[in-house]
Amino acid sequence: MSGTYPLSVTGNEIKKLGYSLYIRISSDQMKCHCSYIPTDKGSMMTREEFTTYLNQYNVNEGIDLQAVEQFVTKATAGIQQVDILVASGTPPVPGGDERLEVVARADDTDITNEDGTVNMYRVQTFINVNKDDEIGMIVPAGEGTPGSNILGRQLPPVPGKPLKIKVGRNILRDNDGKLIASITGRFVQTPYEISVEDEYIVLGDVNFRVGIIDFKGVVDVRGEILDHFNVKASKGVKVFGNVGACEIITDGNVTFCGMDGRNTGRIVSGGNIYANYLHDVTIECAGDIVVSVEIHNCTIKALGKVVVDKGAILGGSCIALGGIESKIIGSKSSSIPTILHAGTSYFDLHEIVRIMAEIERVQRRSYTSVSLAEITELRKEIAALSDRVAAIRNKEYPNKNPKINVKEMMYEKTHITIGASTEDVTEQISGSNSIIENTITGGFRYVPFTSLFVKAADIEQSIISELEQVSLNCRHQP
Repeated sequence: MSGTYPLSVTGNEIKKLGYSLYIRISSDQMKCHCSYIPTDKGSMMTREEFTTYLNQYNVNEGIDLQAVEQFVTKATAGIQQVDILVASGTPPVPGGDERLEVVARADDTDITNEDGTVNMYRVQTFINVNKDDEIGMIVPAGEGTPGSNILGRQLPPVPGKPLKIKVGRNILRDNDGKLIASITGRFVQTPYEISVEDEYIVLGDVNFRVGIIDFKGVVDVRGEILDHFNVKASKGVKVFGNVGACEIITDGNVTFCGMDGRNTGRIVSGGNIYANYLHDVTIECAGDIVVSVEIHNCTIKALGKVVVDKGAILGGSCIALGGIESKIIGSKSSSIPTILHAGTSYFDLHEIVRIMAEIERVQRRSYTSVSLAEITELRKEIAALSDRVAAIRNKEYPNKNPKINVKEMMYEKTHITIGASTEDVTEQISGSNSIIENTITGGFRYVPFTSLFVKAADIEQSIISELEQVSLNCRHQP
């Protein structure tokens, strides 16, 4: 045993015959280190003495029993020890900060193509939510857990920090603290606010900077939509400029300058469509289609009216339940046919085409059958199918108007179907006319031009009443 004290020994000294004990308590009272220096004379420190010394300095919390056991064992054996940790306090645990937990997720179904390659046109995703959807919740800040030092004094925790973000527009909190969308739209989060927005404004073109758009709301494009950049918007699409060969799908209205679809462009609208021109586009529209200049080589299906104000419908096909109107119909070129079908729902027309194909198939069977009983049954089947066609054609819709308005010129190679009557125009027809079905003798009536707000059925009924009056007058003449 040596009495030479190491220079590193510090603390409150307890000097006894046989040893010196140093108890060093950290300034924050969270640690207690002990040093033991044996001397050549006297007895070594016992466990009871060491416990008494710790109590003397109020070290009564966080004692490491294993460390104390080793320290006392070595001290009893006269082994010098320097700066041994024998007690540690428990620091307080700070409370967790208030935080936002978002459960709504972005739709990433279009990130990859069918072949597994990356869709280069998808550069962003939207967190779309429906009204009453759960967006997430704000988890409150925690109070934390208190600690204590080695002297037994309790240490209060630091509470978590409040979230520096505002719950903004169109988000409600329910009784459980959940965040609920009050409208259908896009969840938007900035460093300062969260909200649900039902309008997405693109300050420029829809291109590789913006990418494909799939948004539950209104998309307002202040530039153009370039080729292949599809836009899906539940509440409508507004485009300041033109639209390229892409797809637009919405439950609302669509407004744009013009569209050159290059035979791949497509629009599906649950509202009305307003444009200056349409070229090589396929359209399904639940409302009206109003075009200023022209519809060229398009496939148009509308449950409302199709109106071209200043120009022509030339080439392609047009089916409109609410009637068709254009300044010019058809083309001077005899190689470009124009097909018009007014007063029928295109859904019904598809069913009629399917039934007519079935009638043709049954008729072919009847031509080759040698059994009178089978022929009789086939004729009954044809009659039943024909009745179904008639029932579909006689369906009534509030906006049904089997009528075609021509303001200036209709060219040959125009194929017209109004109601159950069909006709190919073989020579150009000049002048302003409304064309309706002749329900008495078949074919069409070319009557003075009236707005599409005037129903063909009312015009026909007026003509029939006038003819009946003339016939009645003739019968009463001597």
